[in-house]
Amino acid sequence: MKIKKEQEEQIINFGALDYDSRIIASLLGLDEEEVEAYLNNKESEFSKLFQRGKDMADYVIDLKLFEMAKSGDIKALEKLENRKWNRDN
Repeated sequence: MKIKKEQEEQIINFGALDYDSRIIASLLGLDEEEVEAYLNNKESEFSKLFQRGKDMADYVIDLKLFEMAKSGDIKALEKLENRKWNRDN
């Protein structure tokens, strides 16, 4: 699939929102099997953009929790620690 420049941000957002192949296929007007193949091919531009979105979403959430924890929010600190632990294990 040749990804157009305007589709790049859309695919990144799909990853950030953790959309499944059915939703992505519906939004892009593709077959679900085709989208699954793109996502499963970790070397494809589609898969890399999708992963970037997932990583960016995790970063934004972690950053917000970190900021809240620095201001003394113990629950935010606990949530951040849980996210770090889950990422490592």
